[in-house]
Amino acid sequence: MNKISYKEVPNCYLYCIQSDCPMADHCLRQMAMHVITKRDTIINIVNPLLTLPSEQCEYFRSDEPQIFARGFAAMKEEMLPRQYAVFMSRLKAKFGRTGYFERRKGDRLCSPSDIKFIEDVLKEMGLEHLSFDAYEELYNWNG
Repeated sequence: MNKISYKEVPNCYLYCIQSDCPMADHCLRQMAMHVITKRDTIINIVNPLLTLPSEQCEYFRSDEPQIFARGFAAMKEEMLPRQYAVFMSRLKAKFGRTGYFERRKGDRLCSPSDIKFIEDVLKEMGLEHLSFDAYEELYNWNG
């Protein structure tokens, strides 16, 4: 336990105080609770009156690192103009204009669910051989 540092915990993260939960040793919310500093006078917690410590906790966030992707600018070079127009349109509809360009440039990481969505679009277009610019293994704080 406690293989994370305070600096890794996102701002305004939802902590968990259910230390008796069977999932506590591998839950980012519980692990984050153990690394908060004394300077945090106010924190957000999962309401302990509305949760039961169990393996089915809806607030559980696994401490298993997951694969995130950074950027997909190289995909554009591999697509025909019409393919890219369709690809860009589908992704803008999902992420919005700013979100699309931030992800494409690599300024915003693509989460595991973002990766799946993008790969599904590529598969529908017959372009499943294309890959992201880079990959990183990180904690998935947002599940």
